[in-house]
Amino acid sequence: MSGEMRDLMAWATGRRGPGRVIVLEDSRHVGDVREMVGAESEDGHHRIFAPGDRMDLGENLVGYGGSFRECDAEASLGDDFYLQVQNYSITQYVSVIGPTLVRIADEADFEVWLGDADTAREKGEFADFLANPALLLADLPGLGAPLDGAGPRHRLYVRADGELTVSPYGSALGRLGDGLADLETVWQQVNAASVHPCAVTLATALPEPRRGAELESRPWLSEYLLAVDALRELRSRGVPRVRVSGFGGRLRPENHIAEPVRTPARHLVLWTDESAYLYTSEGSRLFELNRAAGELAELLLCQGSLEAAAEYGRRAALLKVQQFFARAGVVL
Repeated sequence: MSGEMRDLMAWATGRRGPGRVIVLEDSRHVGDVREMVGAESEDGHHRIFAPGDRMDLGENLVGYGGSFRECDAEASLGDDFYLQVQNYSITQYVSVIGPTLVRIADEADFEVWLGDADTAREKGEFADFLANPALLLADLPGLGAPLDGAGPRHRLYVRADGELTVSPYGSALGRLGDGLADLETVWQQVNAASVHPCAVTLATALPEPRRGAELESRPWLSEYLLAVDALRELRSRGVPRVRVSGFGGRLRPENHIAEPVRTPARHLVLWTDESAYLYTSEGSRLFELNRAAGELAELLLCQGSLEAAAEYGRRAALLKVQQFFARAGVVL
C-alpha cells in the first residue's frame, strides 16, 4: 500500500496515522489549508487531498476524483486506485469487489450495526461481510474505538463552504481562518460534554443522545471493533472460520470469570479447532499459539494482571506466556 493510500485509510477510519490528513471538498481552499498547516511549526508529516488532477497539485497534495462522503459512490486516486463508498445497512446485500469504505450515514445504518454487534457478542456470530479484507468501516471513534487518531490534530474535513470538522458526517469545529489549537479546544469541549466520546465524528448522521447511550450500554464495543480487524487479518491469511474470545464464549470456558474494569481493547485472543491466536492493535500484529498458550493468554487478558490470573492458573506457566509476549513488545 502506498503512503498516500495509507494516509487516506487512516483519515477515513479515524485511526492514528503517521501525521495529519486533510480532505477538501473544494480545491479552492488548498491555499488556506496550506497556510493553516504551515502556521503549526511543530507539524511533521501531513497530506492534503483535494479534488482535481493530482499532477497539478504539488508537494504533500494529492488530487482525487469522486466523493469520499456520498454513499453508493466512488472515489479515486489517479487511474490506479478506486474506492467504493457504501452505507452499512446495504453492504451485506452487495458484492464487495474492490476496496470499499462502509459508512454509518444515518440511524438505519446505526441500528443494523448495533444489531450485528449484539449478535456477535451474544452468539459469537459475526456478519460475514465485515471480515472481507477489502472492506473498512469508517469513522471508528464515533463507534467506540480509541480516540488517539480522532481529533483535528490528526484528521480534518473541509466542506465546500469552508466549514471545518473531522469527518464528512462530523459536527462543525470552526471555519477556515481558525487556528488548529482553536479547533482542538472545541473538539475537546464537545467530547467533555458527551457520555461517550467521540461526539463529533458522526454528529450529523446520528442524534448524539442516542449514539452516546447505545455505546455507553455496550462497553465492549472497542473489543468488537478489534475483533473485526482480527477476523479480516486472518481471512487475508486464508483462515476463514475463527472464534473470538468474549463473543459467545471463551477458549477456556473457566475464563468467563469476572473481568477487571474495562479499558479500550488492545489485545484479543481468537481460536480455531487447531490453533489459537493473539491479535494486537499495536501494529496490527498476529501471533499464532498452541491452544494451551492461548488459554493462558486469555486468562491474563481477562484478569488484567499476573497476580489476579494466578488465582485461576499456574503462575509459572502464566509468567512464561507473559514473558514471551513482553520480549515481543506486547504487555499482557
